[in-house]
Amino acid sequence: MNTEFIRILSSSQNDRRDLFFATANRLGTTLQNVEKDFWVCLVLDVLFNGRDPSEPRLLFKGGTSLSKAYGLISRFSEDLDITVFREDIGQHVDIENMISLSGKQQRIRLNAIKQACQEYIQGPLKNRLNRQISALLRDANTPCINDPVISDPDDPAEQTLLVNYPTVNTEVDPYVKSAVKIEAGAKSALEPHQLVSIKPYLAEDVFRASLTISNIVTINAERTFWDKVIILHGLRRWHDHRGQLRQQGHRISRHYYDVYKLMHSSVGKRAQNNRDLAFDCAQHAQLFFNSKDLDLSCAHPGSFTIMPTPAMMEPLKQDYKAMAGMIFGEAVDFSMILETILQLEKNINRYLL
Repeated sequence: MNTEFIRILSSSQNDRRDLFFATANRLGTTLQNVEKDFWVCLVLDVLFNGRDPSEPRLLFKGGTSLSKAYGLISRFSEDLDITVFREDIGQHVDIENMISLSGKQQRIRLNAIKQACQEYIQGPLKNRLNRQISALLRDANTPCINDPVISDPDDPAEQTLLVNYPTVNTEVDPYVKSAVKIEAGAKSALEPHQLVSIKPYLAEDVFRASLTISNIVTINAERTFWDKVIILHGLRRWHDHRGQLRQQGHRISRHYYDVYKLMHSSVGKRAQNNRDLAFDCAQHAQLFFNSKDLDLSCAHPGSFTIMPTPAMMEPLKQDYKAMAGMIFGEAVDFSMILETILQLEKNINRYLL
């Protein structure tokens, strides 16, 4: 693991605050965002480079990978989406065999995967993270609570961990908590992936030291593009069925923003024309994540519904407004995001039939 993080943590609170503040000024954001980004990178380092080769392999995915691994979105991402390699927890899945199973048999297999993942996350992984992060803080002479890594009480699936960290920030921001959330699971697709390197935003303000973290196994951005499109489809169909936004509309506008940013990159333009990847992502989502409310059976080219309905607009705008502080510089107007989403829906349903 990168010991330069310990060196920064060993400095005084005032020195750390000054460092975080300098980076925040350069980026046009807040101190708490820069501090949390530092801890996001540190936790990634512990997850991947503190892992013993005999332990289950891990995969980095989701919106934070778009930001930290590929630099494709301009927002601070505070949560880590991590997938455990199924075969490493005794749950190898052959997709063709999975398709051939009855609905009941599929549910049995999915429950077995969920239980095996729960046991690993709540046992060996949480114990390792507590041990290693506590040792790291001791080495830095930084006060910390006992067992900084806890189970997220708000996750009924028991696959989410919270890494609480000692903050130098004296202001309270309800949107940015001093804890890194690790949202884990073992049902997501594992391919295609690659090794990437990441670094915290403050790395450019730290001289004579490298804060680069290597060996982060990360899903390719093209796959994340289609995963995001499928999320938008599920959000729309959820509202169609229930008459309300999923998660009470809390922290979901980011998915629309992420797709907007991807569509203004070569990755998004390339991915939307990848018919095989689109159908592979759709098939995987239907097998592993479908429900009546998400209606993923029609989440494929030709029948995607990703544009929000008029009834969804206002709460999405309010959520986006709350998220604006996480975006570098001036946030793009939400109406422009929706224009891109509408055009994308037309494109993927017209050209990939």
